[in-house]
Amino acid sequence: NAEAKVRRLRDDLAQANRLSILGQIAAGVAHEINQPVAAIRTYAENAGRFLDRGKTEPASGNLTSIVSMTERIGAITNTLRTFARRPGVAASPLPVREAIDGALSLLSGRIRDSGVTIVKPQGNPSPMVMASRIRLEQILVNLLQNALDAVKDQPDPRIEIDLAERDDRVLISVRDNGPGLGPEAAGNLFMPFQTTKEKGLGLGLVISQEIAQELGGTLQLDPGSAKGASFTIDLRRIE
Repeated sequence: NAEAKVRRLRDDLAQANRLSILGQIAAGVAHEINQPVAAIRTYAENAGRFLDRGKTEPASGNLTSIVSMTERIGAITNTLRTFARRPGVAASPLPVREAIDGALSLLSGRIRDSGVTIVKPQGNPSPMVMASRIRLEQILVNLLQNALDAVKDQPDPRIEIDLAERDDRVLISVRDNGPGLGPEAAGNLFMPFQTTKEKGLGLGLVISQEIAQELGGTLQLDPGSAKGASFTIDLRRIE
């Protein structure tokens, strides 16, 4: 029926958006993997030298470091593989901080290379929401990508991720200290094909808002930011 077709189209757009994100961050991820690979080679060469001299203890230490590095590579590739996969329909209880950490992991290469200061939410434990981790990560990655673009030419680029609980709601905010948005741009933010980027399609925020609504929540631009832009995802908290 028509409703099922619309749902399929939304899913296809969301999947295309995820694959587009992966394409954009591929270079950063390659850099992330190259570092531990180079370290593995150094540790392996040193372990060989130690073994040639009969020094088994430092060789064993180097081999332990190699195992740690391979685990780091595995974590990076697993995050990518999971993010690229089409999420199942069913949501499940999710600690919000897991999705925040996953989104930051996907963008870690770009964040490091851009020199942006990321301020993560403080405190534990993480509030829980009913959501698909992939879908919530997708919203966060879109917001963080936009924030990274916004602060690109700022002298002290900074992005703050804030986490708050209000009654039965969880509020996740992504704030930047970029130039902000004019009234016209702010009014068209959630319209398809409206974008301030030269190469953008203007679909990232539209898809993110759709996903937030599917999760029983909202995504909106916060009014009255003194500097930069601030977006908040509002989801229902579960015990």
